[in-house]
Formats: sequence, C-alpha cells, structure tokens
Amino acid sequence: MNERKLSVTQALIIINVVVFLVGLMVQREALLGIPFPQAPKTSIFEITCAYSWFTCFLEGQLWRLVTYQFVHANFGHILFNMWALYFFGPAVEYAMGARRFLVFYLVCGVAGALFSSLLAGMNLYTTLPDLPQNELICNQIAAFAGYDGYVRCWEMIPLVGASASIYGVMVACAFMYPDVSISLIIPPVTLRLRTFALIIIGIASATILFNLSNAGGEAGHLGGIIMGALIMLGWRYRIMNRLR
Repeated sequence: MNERKLSVTQALIIINVVVFLVGLMVQREALLGIPFPQAPKTSIFEITCAYSWFTCFLEGQLWRLVTYQFVHANFGHILFNMWALYFFGPAVEYAMGARRFLVFYLVCGVAGALFSSLLAGMNLYTTLPDLPQNELICNQIAAFAGYDGYVRCWEMIPLVGASASIYGVMVACAFMYPDVSISLIIPPVTLRLRTFALIIIGIASATILFNLSNAGGEAGHLGGIIMGALIMLGWRYRIMNRLR
C-alpha cells in the first residue's frame, strides 16, 4: 500500500497555520519584536523569528531571514497568504520539482527581507519616521536588548509573513502560464495571469514610491517578485522542457 506524501506546498501551509495558532496562545510583552516590560502582548514567534535588520545583522540572528517567512501578524494576513500559496504553489511545485520549489520559495523570501531593508536604508520609504522621540524609543529598546550602539528606526521594524515568497511563486507561475485566465472575487474580474502579475508589481511599486500604508511590506513583496523573475529567467528553459 502506497502512502500519500505531503507536497511541499501542503507542508508549508500546515507549518504556517500551526505557527500562527500556537503564537495566539503563547505570547509575552514586546515592542518592535523585542521583549520589553509593560509592552503589549506579542506572539512568541514574532519575538524569536521575525526579521529586522537589527535582530538579524546587528545581533547576528541570521536564521530570521528564513523564520520570518512562517510568522503572520493576524488572521487576514495568513488567510490571504495561504490562499495564494494554495492557488499558485502546486503548479509551480509540479514544474520545478519539490526540492527546487522549496529552495525557490525560501530564497524569494530572503530576497524580500533584504530588499525591504535596502529600500528603507536608502530612505525610499519610511515606516517609522526618524523623529527624535522615535529614535529615543528605538535606542531604548535596543539598549534593553543589550546592544550598546546607535540604531536608526528602520533597522528596528520587524517584518513577518510569507508574502515575499508567495509573490515570487506567483511570478514563476506567470512565467510558465502567462495566458491562463484567473477570476478574482474582489474586484469581480477575469484577467490573464501575466496581466495580474503586472498589476501586483505596479501596486507594490506605487506604494513604495508614494510611501503609502504598508510600504515596508510592499518593498518585501517587490523583492520576492524581482528574485522570482531573475531565477525564472535562468531556469525558464529547463522548467518549460519539464512541462512539455
């Protein structure tokens, strides 16, 4: 009797959901993802796994480049991401193969985090303005965490979510199946996958350019998109031959 194995896509969805549910039950006080007394309760996974330039590079916790991809801020966040992964993931995993798909997924997520920090460091968007009162709070938190240097506000902003990884997957799907039509619920329209991908890229770019709400998140999305596109440019012919 053959046992049916979980696909990588299914395993990723399960891990993300379990981390989210456990995080709802296990929380402690934290500000900007750093344990801090008398602060609002935060998921233990956001404290230990979220990415920020401060925790990853100034504190040397490089694993956060991967672990942040499995942490979500709220129900709507994880619902949208897991729906998108369920929709786009199987087709891309089938075309790439399980191992290559997992590497692709994680690398796009890493690129999203780094690209978000790059744009923030270049002052192309501002999640938390570098006002004196904000800088004071950020440096108090850093000092409480045991860091004795000076930090800028953008270095402290935590990033969570699988969005960058999933946007990379979506771009890969658009490379492989550009003329496939998808129907959206909101708004109720039908678009070619290539058109949908271009719209998503346009929204992310405009959000960063005009420093709109969630500019940091959209910077991460754009990083995942760019990395996904670059990898697909290199892998395209090998993958398309696999699909034939």
